[in-house]
Amino acid sequence: MKILFNSLLSLFAVVYTLFYMSLNDLTTNDGALSKTGLTHPFLFFIWGALIYCALYLNIFALAKSFYKITNFHIILAVSSLIGMAFTLFFKFDYSLKFQYFMHCAGSLIFSVCTGTEVFITYLYGFKKNTINAVLTIIIALLLIADLILLIIFKQNALIEAVPVIFALIAMPATLAYNTLKKRNKEFANASR
Repeated sequence: MKILFNSLLSLFAVVYTLFYMSLNDLTTNDGALSKTGLTHPFLFFIWGALIYCALYLNIFALAKSFYKITNFHIILAVSSLIGMAFTLFFKFDYSLKFQYFMHCAGSLIFSVCTGTEVFITYLYGFKKNTINAVLTIIIALLLIADLILLIIFKQNALIEAVPVIFALIAMPATLAYNTLKKRNKEFANASR
């Protein structure tokens, strides 16, 4: 039941993210998710809260399935929550320099903590099966590529959202796969 809930929440978060991205230009700096939030603050708040909840419910469920919820997970989740709160409550308006700085700092904290946590969680499950190992490598490459693209092109909705959308699809799929594999193994052991 948890897997179904996480999957539906993730699906809703992906659909909402795609909707939210469509409110502005995907490929320019003017289309950055935070800039869209200046003209649609309520939708931005919903997006941020939804993304945080969907990502972290999946991260903790996945970590639990790998038998590894650590203090590191808790520290990163709380840090990320503080970062998301800064992102949502402070405006991305350069004329309000303090708010702009706090917004950017919050966004950076959220992104770094969440990206690190997704990668570390998959790293815990790296040796469990080939799917986890492949996804761990893909996530590492995706985070590195995203960082390079952010440095080159600055922020835009496409660069900002791709890692989030990938994580929202990969984590529930991994949970479902690992649960199914575990149940099949238990069934095979029981029938012996």
